[in-house]
Amino acid sequence: MRYQLGISPGVDVTTAAIAENGWPSAIAVEGEPQIPTVLHLAADGSVRVGRSAVRLRASQPERTADGFVHWLGDSTPILVGGIGYTASALLARFLDAMIRTATAQRGEPPELVVVTSPATWPARRQEGLADAIARLETTTPVVARSSTEAMAALFSQTTPVADGRGAATYQLGSHWFEAAVFTATAGGYVPVGSPVGLADVSTSMLDDLLYAHVAGLVGDAGERLRGGPRASADGARLGAACAEAREVLTEETFADVAVPTGDTTTVVQVSRDDYESLVRPLLDDSIRVLARAVRAAASDTGALGLLAVYGPGARIPLVSRLLGEHFPDVGRLEIRHDGEFALGAALLAARDAVAEPASSETVLLGPAAFATTPPPSVPPVVGHTPPPRAESSGPADRRAAGGASHGSMPGGASAAGGALMGAAAAAAAGAAGDPGSPDPAAQGARAGSGTPTAPAGPRGIAAAASGEGAQASAAGGRRRWSAGGRPRRRLLAGVLALVVFIAGSVTLGLVLTGGGDGTSVTAAAPPRSTVDQHPQLPADTMRAAERAAGIAGGAGAGGAGAGGGAVDPNAVITTGSAEVAAITGTAYSLFRESAKGVTVRVGSTDTDDGFQKVCAGQADIVGASYALPDKACGTRVAGFEIAHHLLPIVVSRQNTWAQCLTTAQVGRIWARDSTVTNWNQVDPSFPNVPLSPIGPAASTVHAKVFLASMTGSSTNTRAYETRELDEIPARVDGDRGAIAFMDYSNFLTTNRAVRAIKLDSGRGCVEPNALTAGTGMYMPLCKPLYLYANKASLRKPAVAAFLRYYLQNQKEITSQAHYIARDDATVRDNIAIVQNLTAGVPAVKPA
Repeated sequence: MRYQLGISPGVDVTTAAIAENGWPSAIAVEGEPQIPTVLHLAADGSVRVGRSAVRLRASQPERTADGFVHWLGDSTPILVGGIGYTASALLARFLDAMIRTATAQRGEPPELVVVTSPATWPARRQEGLADAIARLETTTPVVARSSTEAMAALFSQTTPVADGRGAATYQLGSHWFEAAVFTATAGGYVPVGSPVGLADVSTSMLDDLLYAHVAGLVGDAGERLRGGPRASADGARLGAACAEAREVLTEETFADVAVPTGDTTTVVQVSRDDYESLVRPLLDDSIRVLARAVRAAASDTGALGLLAVYGPGARIPLVSRLLGEHFPDVGRLEIRHDGEFALGAALLAARDAVAEPASSETVLLGPAAFATTPPPSVPPVVGHTPPPRAESSGPADRRAAGGASHGSMPGGASAAGGALMGAAAAAAAGAAGDPGSPDPAAQGARAGSGTPTAPAGPRGIAAAASGEGAQASAAGGRRRWSAGGRPRRRLLAGVLALVVFIAGSVTLGLVLTGGGDGTSVTAAAPPRSTVDQHPQLPADTMRAAERAAGIAGGAGAGGAGAGGGAVDPNAVITTGSAEVAAITGTAYSLFRESAKGVTVRVGSTDTDDGFQKVCAGQADIVGASYALPDKACGTRVAGFEIAHHLLPIVVSRQNTWAQCLTTAQVGRIWARDSTVTNWNQVDPSFPNVPLSPIGPAASTVHAKVFLASMTGSSTNTRAYETRELDEIPARVDGDRGAIAFMDYSNFLTTNRAVRAIKLDSGRGCVEPNALTAGTGMYMPLCKPLYLYANKASLRKPAVAAFLRYYLQNQKEITSQAHYIARDDATVRDNIAIVQNLTAGVPAVKPA
């Protein structure tokens, strides 16, 4: 009977399923629904996988490989039986064995095979998977699809959609976190926006945190363990004990962890409360990412009918509690089996098998997915597979050492996002002389055994110890690992990646840090600032980006300022960033229709000048393109995040070839010295069609930001056809060779007249939509914008009235100004803050 096969290969375990007549069922390999992702290559060329390979590892460790899925896209060879293989080559042999197993069970090969992977994997891992599929020795077509597509297919088959409620997935895997949101339609469930992923939130990271915690509790006896769980045999044993303790603590309130201390073993008892305090900051990050995705999709999904939780971290009691607290209205919160990804893959194979692909078409990859791979509790940075581990030659791991590495860990409960941000900056400064992680090509061959998780220590978490000898306490102190000459390398890499990622106005939105903006707000206890709730991007980098854009205005607002006793008590003085001035001007044009007698002087210079004036009391309200870096002034002003600036790149719907462009390609199109006049000059695979660049006038703020982001300077531009923002869709619609940039608010009203292309800034192709706008992932054409108000000025009736109106109506105002409003939670917080600061201020009196 005809059937289709779905395979979901994980770093640690793999599941498979078949579909017959459109209905999926799991298949057992060696009698189990899931098998270890372990491969044994015998001297005679035979291949064993799963538990058979695990059994053979005990006697032939040099011929056994595991964890190769984690290293997809890394060309450094892995030694198995004295021969070097890439991770893709090993995965190909593993998948071949899985297909042969299904063929043997069914008596015939499958019609089509779908292999799933996280949608948010970085591009090089996706390419590594494609390489593995290309190596398969099978005539059966094999297709790579995302796990998000697989879950949409499964939900459509198994979950009723009559109530119209949406669904979401939360997958806390051993080496990756991913969340996705789905909306229910008449035809089933479909993903809303793009999924979000974190490389630094996983159960292996949680195990590393516990490792550092218990190693620190045994004092000097644990010194040999400082290199981490992959540096020595004792480290490996402690790492395994920490993983086991995590499982025990899902059911028990205490777990004993055996810590090897030389010739003896010290037993450390860990309570569930201590463990949850230790890991909560990382779990909060993952919950916050999901919460933002759900809020961004709320207009499409409505309330969630189902929240499905997957991965080895799903059984941690704290995960369920946090999800329940953040999503109290969800219809069902279910912990589900990871085998469902394979079931969904089989359903996708069944659908695709209806239109059988050509025999030569063995590798089909959808658009590259984006990934957020930030260090925990810092803004997202460029997605990448961690560099190859620089291991010791100890018995725990046979990978060739390419140099020592280092990790830093919190050992306690109080590692909040803000503290970690400060520790990150301190660590980066202290590690300025460190050469950074070695280049993967220089790592040498890696042996096959050993679980390839991150280097010792959690990736990018700052140790906030006050000195080399700082002692971590069981109650929540922090301890720095310093073995093997790894001076803060992983943390430094994360910090440097952030700086590189946002250079040239590459600016991220609001994904990970600090107190979440989902917190309920009351008038009695409003948040201090919506800027404080979100990542604050490096001011120096953003200052340079603002100057590159050349968007500074003229002399700024004149007249006496906030503290200078303006002649007109009903005058409000605003200045600062020209990007925000457009929003403030729109606010005033609406405000003056209902508030006669108040004059708002809307000026603009640049963000730095605005900060100087508002801090000195020379301006009442200023706009800013980046967060205020002066903490001393922060006590005198209130900060509000009010909007995002998103600039989608669009083409005609007749253009079927340009699905995704890199920032370099876009820059070559618009740069002053561009010779690009035809689409096949952008990419040789594109057709010979004349290219017509279009956009708003180069003098507009939108054009200046776009050009500075794409070409390095707002003046580095070719001559292009200029149109008003609302005229661009109609102009592009009729020209299959046109390409344009425009504002997002007009893009949303085009009724599909144009198509937005995806943008690849080095971490995969990302489309502009509500999710990528709200989370800042459409890089580098998305950035947050701020308002700052002098607190003394807010006691003036005119200033109080204007800012209250501004923030209460900020969604309408930002939309009319062609920017993107912040989410409802941030709007509520902004209103609560200004109401608290202006409480008791009298009404405006006629001058």
